[in-house]
Amino acid sequence: MTKTDERGIGYSQLARDFSPFEAQVLLGRLQAEGIDAHLTGVNHAQANPLMLNALGGVRLFVRDEQQSLALEIMAAADQGEYALEEESRADEATHAASDSARDMRLQHQWTSSRKVLVLVAMLLLAISLAIVVIKVVWAQSYDYFPYSMTPEPTSRIIGKWVFSALVALHPALWLFLIVRELRKSR
Repeated sequence: MTKTDERGIGYSQLARDFSPFEAQVLLGRLQAEGIDAHLTGVNHAQANPLMLNALGGVRLFVRDEQQSLALEIMAAADQGEYALEEESRADEATHAASDSARDMRLQHQWTSSRKVLVLVAMLLLAISLAIVVIKVVWAQSYDYFPYSMTPEPTSRIIGKWVFSALVALHPALWLFLIVRELRKSR
């Protein structure tokens, strides 16, 4: 597939059916080597990935004169010529491990405090929800029983008790989670 821009420069489709991430990486490699290239379909792929194949996928276009050089660069990238050296990776990993250990300790402290704060907020929300729900469930419903002498069916009373027990146990669950998180953070 060939197309021309407003200046009359011809572009040929070099590749298609990439994920948006792979296409951006390849585009960056080609542009770093001085190849005039661009992508089409990236925004469609990010906005609606399910329509990616129907719209033709992400396509990479390069100038007609630079197509052979771009194919060589793609082949070199596939063979791993642009990969980082193992030695520099090992040095980076050593520095990253010491930094990450310190960061993990600080992050664990902050994460535990945030968890407890969120759990306390959820406990308060659960208590207020339980109060409202129990009041509504146990309020007399004159629309269902228009005469005060008509007793409620047993199944309805049992349902009220079971539902009330579940709603009342909900804050207890959040309280249990708070205590467990506090014990873990010690």
